[in-house]
Amino acid sequence: MATEICEHAASPRTQRLPPDIVPGRDVVVRGERWRLTATLPHEDCVELRLHTAGGERAVLWPFDRVTPCVVPSGPRVVRPRRWTAWLGGRVCDALRGSLRVEYADGVDVLAYQLEPALAVASGRLRVLLADEVGLGKTIQAGWIAADAFGRNRNCRMLIAVPAGLREQWTGELRSRFGLTATMADARWLRRSAADLPPDVNPWSLPGVYVCSTDFLKRAEVLPALASVSWDLLIADEVHAAAAPTDRHAALNALGVRSRAVVLITATPYSGDAAAFGSIVRIGALADDRPPLMFRRSRLDVGDTRPRRHRFTPIRPTAAERRLHRLLTRYTREVWREAGPDAERARLAMIVLRKRALSSAAAALGSLERRLDLLGRRGRVEFQLPLFPEDEIQDDSEPDGVLGTPGLADEAREQRWLRALIAAARDVGSESKLTFLSRLLRRLDGEAAIIFTEYRDTLRRIAAEIGADLVLHGGLSAADRTAVVRTFNAHGGLLAATDAAAEGLNLQAHCRIVISYEVPWNPARLEQRIGRVDRLGQRRAVHAMTFVARDTAEDLILANVARRLTQVAGRFGVSDRLATFLTETRAAQAIIGGQTPMVEADGAAMPANAFERPDAALRTLASAEAPTLLARRRLTRPPFDSVGRDAQVISAMDGIRSTLPPGLVVLVEWSATTSAGETLRREVLAVHLPFTVRRPRRAAAARAIVAAALAQHERAIAAVVDDRAHVLAVETRRRQHDAIEARVARERALAPKVHVGAVQPGLFDRHVLAGADETARMTARIEEERTLRLDYLAASRSLHDSWRIAGVLIVGARR
Repeated sequence: MATEICEHAASPRTQRLPPDIVPGRDVVVRGERWRLTATLPHEDCVELRLHTAGGERAVLWPFDRVTPCVVPSGPRVVRPRRWTAWLGGRVCDALRGSLRVEYADGVDVLAYQLEPALAVASGRLRVLLADEVGLGKTIQAGWIAADAFGRNRNCRMLIAVPAGLREQWTGELRSRFGLTATMADARWLRRSAADLPPDVNPWSLPGVYVCSTDFLKRAEVLPALASVSWDLLIADEVHAAAAPTDRHAALNALGVRSRAVVLITATPYSGDAAAFGSIVRIGALADDRPPLMFRRSRLDVGDTRPRRHRFTPIRPTAAERRLHRLLTRYTREVWREAGPDAERARLAMIVLRKRALSSAAAALGSLERRLDLLGRRGRVEFQLPLFPEDEIQDDSEPDGVLGTPGLADEAREQRWLRALIAAARDVGSESKLTFLSRLLRRLDGEAAIIFTEYRDTLRRIAAEIGADLVLHGGLSAADRTAVVRTFNAHGGLLAATDAAAEGLNLQAHCRIVISYEVPWNPARLEQRIGRVDRLGQRRAVHAMTFVARDTAEDLILANVARRLTQVAGRFGVSDRLATFLTETRAAQAIIGGQTPMVEADGAAMPANAFERPDAALRTLASAEAPTLLARRRLTRPPFDSVGRDAQVISAMDGIRSTLPPGLVVLVEWSATTSAGETLRREVLAVHLPFTVRRPRRAAAARAIVAAALAQHERAIAAVVDDRAHVLAVETRRRQHDAIEARVARERALAPKVHVGAVQPGLFDRHVLAGADETARMTARIEEERTLRLDYLAASRSLHDSWRIAGVLIVGARR
């Protein structure tokens, strides 16, 4: 029962803490009483984490004076009500669980959403969150981030997301987990660089940084990001970052500098094994295990929310049918005759066919642009545009592709294009638009989202139906945020492109989704419907997909999409759905005339590229969820109401209690590392049965307790030691696995700062200054890694102890 004092593993240059300043003690700082919860060593100081009923605080020793509170000389006797409040505080301390989340009052606690955070906490440092749309992948990543922050308030987290999701991520982290995140963009970077000393990297400061993936991949941004080590990297929508792309190169460069990597996508596999393999290798170091992939469907998590999805055939007008017939002949002719630039020419045909199936307006714009570009061929240079950081380009028109010739006879191709332009202009009233207008009148003002793939179609829809709000890639980040906030607050009609709405939560006032066309990859239908069919949706979701009858959209795309929807609805399995009809296979079927065949074996994800969570993790999450809920419900009393380290005694009449007469002895057991972190605390109860009357005076109560404890000391120790041994073994095992994994990754983190040899006689002072700064940066990285490894080494050593914290005397019934 002897209590061990944990020695603090600090840097040799750090002044040691006094031996009575240990986690779990009440201390006085700046004239106020706090509970010391953890100590973290730094280069020349020790961070002390303090907690009280009013909140959290961190101070630095020896710059802040810290003194221990005076321990009462003997047991304190209090009334039963106050003793019960004291017990609630002890139980609240013990209800810590495996996660170190300090605030999560804004989120529902669901066991399956805790599994990824528990996996990372136990040492699985690369995970892939690939649940189906609407199951809360952002929340799951938030649990991981909140746990990382709870373990180290000075951590550095980088969250890479599409530009349109930055505001949503920062808001979710703040409202649900109490994490204040910085939206890191070009403006923030310029301001930080101006405010900080020249030798301070803005990314090296502790914090949670949310930035767009396309921003961090920039040549002027990435080197500074990769020169620091990150405690956590979260990358959202990683299906858009498969190799070989700049996004993949950037995320991997940051992943190999990160202590934990979390990848998020609802569509991890599209039938391309190489692309999938490149995604799951992001952040992989030497001898790394494959990432742990969480892939759950709605049925897997017991989500039975109703959904209705209807494919609505719409008969095209005669003019629309003529346009589709002409375009089919032209595109197939180009597909067969395309010369040396066949790939780009075929891609141009795909663009034309997709836009024509979307709307005649979109087709007309692309045909006119193609005719103009081909007429100016040789006089126009196609350059990569320099887009603003927050602009989304996926729903705009690609000039570089449309300007690629398809037929060897240039005059003949131009005649084709003029005929197609005339056919598109003859369309006039479009059948889908007419049907949409009638449908919206029947909805009678109910909120709805109309999705299309292209901005040209979006403009035509918005103009025809008078959409309250539009969302497309050309909007600025501020405008997109304003549109989303307005729609979630008031509803209305929202016309949106796929690219602009990716990942957004739009379920607050809406349950109706209308797809204006069938995407060439039908898996995108799930993405569209998933904007409103999400956790938090309380009504049945209705989805409608328009299908132009007797066109390729009807004969090929919708046919496959219907089958996929039926399979997903029946079995809840969509790992293979996206592989049945990719855009490449759709083009081969629609333009090339091939039958879309899919080999079953080729549709499955490569099994050796990832690992699945085991049943033990689900069991742990099932136990963690009620622990977090119970901790949330308990009201912690002020710490100064009853001394934290005092033995607290109370007494009550047996007639007022369901407890049998005798003494209820409460034992507090704790396990603490040599680094000063309390890993686990438990409250154990031992009942000593004997007959005693309720004492009327404090002195009598103390005497009864002292005599009983002396008489039953060995019996109490035997019971508690058995239970404490089991707790200690379990805690040591979990801690060992987690620490060994973190030590291995810390040692393998590759510094990305190159220090080259510089000959002073051949270079000017600017080059020499740059070399000196590089050397200092490398030294800081190595020093940080050394401190981290020292901390992890101290965390290997675990001390456990127990003490009798309180006693309740239950008097005999009269």
